[in-house]
Amino acid sequence: MTAGRAERIKAALQQADELLRRGQPREAEALARRLVVENPLSPQAQFMLGITIQSQGRFEQAEPHFARAVTLDGRNVSYLLNYGLCLLSMGRVEEAAVQYGAARRAAPSNVEAVWRNGSFLARIGHMEQALAAFSKALERAPEGMKHPIRLEVLDCLLSLGRIDEAREHIARFIGVTPFHARYLCLLSSIGKHDADSEMFARITQELARPGVSPVDRSDLMVRQGVMLQQSRRFDEAFARFTEGKKLLRAPSVTAAFRQEVDARIAAFGRGKLAELAARHGRSDCRPIFVVGLPRSGTTLAAQIISAHSKAGNAGELETMTYVAAKLGGGRPLAELDAALAALGEQGIAKLAALYQGSMRHVVPGKELAVDKMPLNFRFIGEAAILFPHARFVNCTRHPADTFISALQTEMNAAHSYSYDPADYAAYHAQYRRLMAHWHEALPGRVLDLPYERLVSEPEAAIAGLLDYLGLPMEEACLHPERNAGAVTTFSRLQVRSGINTSSVARWKPYERHLGPILASR
Repeated sequence: MTAGRAERIKAALQQADELLRRGQPREAEALARRLVVENPLSPQAQFMLGITIQSQGRFEQAEPHFARAVTLDGRNVSYLLNYGLCLLSMGRVEEAAVQYGAARRAAPSNVEAVWRNGSFLARIGHMEQALAAFSKALERAPEGMKHPIRLEVLDCLLSLGRIDEAREHIARFIGVTPFHARYLCLLSSIGKHDADSEMFARITQELARPGVSPVDRSDLMVRQGVMLQQSRRFDEAFARFTEGKKLLRAPSVTAAFRQEVDARIAAFGRGKLAELAARHGRSDCRPIFVVGLPRSGTTLAAQIISAHSKAGNAGELETMTYVAAKLGGGRPLAELDAALAALGEQGIAKLAALYQGSMRHVVPGKELAVDKMPLNFRFIGEAAILFPHARFVNCTRHPADTFISALQTEMNAAHSYSYDPADYAAYHAQYRRLMAHWHEALPGRVLDLPYERLVSEPEAAIAGLLDYLGLPMEEACLHPERNAGAVTTFSRLQVRSGINTSSVARWKPYERHLGPILASR
């Protein structure tokens, strides 16, 4: 490559990077695409194109560019780490592990490689290993890099239920971290604080500080709402919750979800689904899918099941989302037969093996893996085709309680349906319609697990759950709070307090705000 061409590539890369920093990913992508066309053998150009696409959440389209960059320069740590992140974002855990491992081998003393390997381990729930990696990275990291690593350490401690250590960590670093708002939100989630507390005043002070991002501002306002709730100032709390969510400016996803439900019911009819499962279901994998709308008790159910000696909790991975998309081959669901024919039995078997490999990597040595991604309820049809021995636990709860619980957690824009009562009522109605269809299409394969019964009659409910799963009763399942496994969901503190009824009917003080939800039951 001539010196002149190298300089032009460098200038273009800097321009694309600047566009990304200014929040113009589409413009950055267009520039990177031109650069790749002109310089197809440039690993830097391929990498930058992958970065610009990945920044927009289009991981499958970004993947070939990261793969090409790694092929052209297999010892570049940044290429390997970002390729691993791309694969992990699609739930392809085994393949991601290969790239993270390659990054460590390429540069054993590279601090970022050690750090990002810790991030990977934390994402798949291997928290103790992640903490060891973070500790090693912190020994050599420059001061600016230490701040985000410490934030990940804090998340690990909370996920493991190590509350005292988390408090000590916050006290030590909250005064110096640039993630002050996030630290404050996490600190306020430990213990109970009301609207007259010092914590409320600290959050009010943080909100008055200039430069707080919309996401941090939204999270802080939600935390204030929780404290107003603790003071029984429910109308003010509800206003604070909804005001905070408005800052996220998220478009509604309910209309698109309704169309998806229509398509799924049409594509996976009772006779049709049974026929497809009989024709293509060859895997002996026995995944347990714990599904339902967020805040419906999925974390508690997963902790109960994974407390059993034969089961492990794989957490919330995107693996089934990816596998379902590949099974459909990018075609409309109405063309599912054609998509399956194009894949062939070998292609279908590879997808089942990819899923099974990811689960085994996350929960090694366990006979059964609990896939706790709640929104996998959408993909029960695809899962039933691939895995004839799969079981589906559908966690249900009063919709007003799931709404109120979702409203007071930091749910991101992918869950924008949970920001408004009318939107939530419409989304919940479509969820119920799809679940009714799965019950009809897969008789006996889906178990509804009502949250209210689980917490009020735990022994009977858990016995029924384990019987459905073909597992003998074990005492550990009655005490999910003792489950040492990491919990990475919003319920990670609540689930450590044991099974109780304190979260039943929490919607009642907000009744006058919840008309659309209550009317839709």
